[in-house]
Amino acid sequence: MQKRTVALLIVITSLAMAGIIVIQVYWVKNALHLQEEQFDNKVQVTLKSVVNRMFDARDSLAPDPSVCDEHCDHRTYQVLSAINPLRLDSLLQEEFGGMEISREYYWGVYNPACGSLFAGEAGPYHDKLINTNHFVSLSCLYQREQLMLGVYFPSERGVLWLRIFPYLLLALVLLAIVIFAFSFTIFSFLRQKKLSEMKSDFVNNMTHEFKTPIATISLASEMLLNNGVSESVARTRRYARIIHDENQRLKQQVEQVLQIAVLDKGQYRLKIKTFVADDAVKACIKSFELTVRDKGGMITYKPEAAGCAIKADYHHFTNMVNNLLDNAAKYSREYPEIMVSTGISGNMFFVGVQDKGIGISHENLKHIFRNLYRVPTGNVHDVKGFGLGLFYVKTMAEAHGGYVKVSSELNKGSTFVIYIPIDPKLEISRYSHESESEDIAG
Repeated sequence: MQKRTVALLIVITSLAMAGIIVIQVYWVKNALHLQEEQFDNKVQVTLKSVVNRMFDARDSLAPDPSVCDEHCDHRTYQVLSAINPLRLDSLLQEEFGGMEISREYYWGVYNPACGSLFAGEAGPYHDKLINTNHFVSLSCLYQREQLMLGVYFPSERGVLWLRIFPYLLLALVLLAIVIFAFSFTIFSFLRQKKLSEMKSDFVNNMTHEFKTPIATISLASEMLLNNGVSESVARTRRYARIIHDENQRLKQQVEQVLQIAVLDKGQYRLKIKTFVADDAVKACIKSFELTVRDKGGMITYKPEAAGCAIKADYHHFTNMVNNLLDNAAKYSREYPEIMVSTGISGNMFFVGVQDKGIGISHENLKHIFRNLYRVPTGNVHDVKGFGLGLFYVKTMAEAHGGYVKVSSELNKGSTFVIYIPIDPKLEISRYSHESESEDIAG
């Protein structure tokens, strides 16, 4: 699938998700508004019922003299003479109970024109009660001035939200599941696409790597079949040596390819034995010296752990060092400058490989230990390899109970350090200071 198609699919799906969210918000808003209207209607019916019952019983509404105390003014007394607060409160409780309205409320008899409260329980909500949306006229009981019976519910909004909360929560959960499924699908698709590109790159590089030794072997074989060449022992040996070397090179490349399945499945076996790590490192350096010198470069060795014996798989240990040396040579500029150092840090033996090559960007640095990953260098074939080296180094280091550290700066070079545990039972010779070792480890 093309990138444009994928991008279009993501955009369309994202717009659909946004549309669903907008619809959900609209639904919640309408549901809340509907709940408010239903509640307002119930309260309004309740208030009208209370006023009607008071009107029907107006002949028996003479208030108790204790309702208005010595501080009660004449106007307030006149109002209370027509409206019995105790009776009104009782009717409100009864009617609200009948309508199944059980939330906390405050009521009052007031004049909206002047904001005077004549009776009721306003509590701390005097102003909100005067301006409440739940009110009914008391003109049928008291006609001298415009009086209202109002009710205020402090927790009205919260209760309404509580009613629709289960449905809202369910909608949010379902929406979250859809978004997660979509995101996971896109992530998996992009990951598979990236993996497919890496495998395609791997196949291209493998083909490119195999062609060179095969072509060299073929050419050398043809030369050996030439009668003129076969009569010369020196030339025969020369071409035979070429065939042998290229065959070994081809064998190593095939083994690297086979390592993919072995490393992924974790089916490798370590043949642990005791050996001097410094000697193994020297052997690796010696095998790479000629290659580096042919490029006009040099390898500097700084041993600070001579005589340090470790228990490890010799084959895999040397392969780890060779991979780091190979990377340092491949990703260096025209003249490779490589420094190899060894040391001891705590209970760890370490070997570091430092180069002054092209370096690794911060973005690529977090991916370099992935299988089949190769740092982009423009042309896919300008740096040879399968993208297995650093993945192999990390896997083997961890298999030995160690780890790998890397530091790099673009266009300035990189430093890789392998740490392998030292067996405390072994005799260890230390010819360096711990502080110096730590500096190298970086």
